[in-house]
Amino acid sequence: MIQKKIKWKIFSVVNFLIIIYCSFFLIPGSDEIQPIIPHIDKIGHFILYGSQAIGLKKTFINMNLKSSGISSLMICFILGLLIEILQPVLTYNRVFDLFDILANITGAISTISILKLIKNIK
Repeated sequence: MIQKKIKWKIFSVVNFLIIIYCSFFLIPGSDEIQPIIPHIDKIGHFILYGSQAIGLKKTFINMNLKSSGISSLMICFILGLLIEILQPVLTYNRVFDLFDILANITGAISTISILKLIKNIK
């Protein structure tokens, strides 16, 4: 049981570090070269924040926190908002993007909802 608790904590920390790296250090593509799939970064936001929500929820469950789903959603929302606010301040090539925040919270809500649905089916 202790191993599972540690694994979810490690998963959450590693996912958080990936979010920070991608948000501040990964250089975005040039405006002159369009990606094959428009707005593909939104898919990345959806997946990373969905993963973060799962990791946080499982960690909070292991800590016996009653409102693990709401807590993980709030943390994901605040994390995404802070990153979007800090990007133009701390980098020269990033701007605030409301659609990134929407992709973040949509990914988090979707994964928490799917987890809840799966739990109710079992």
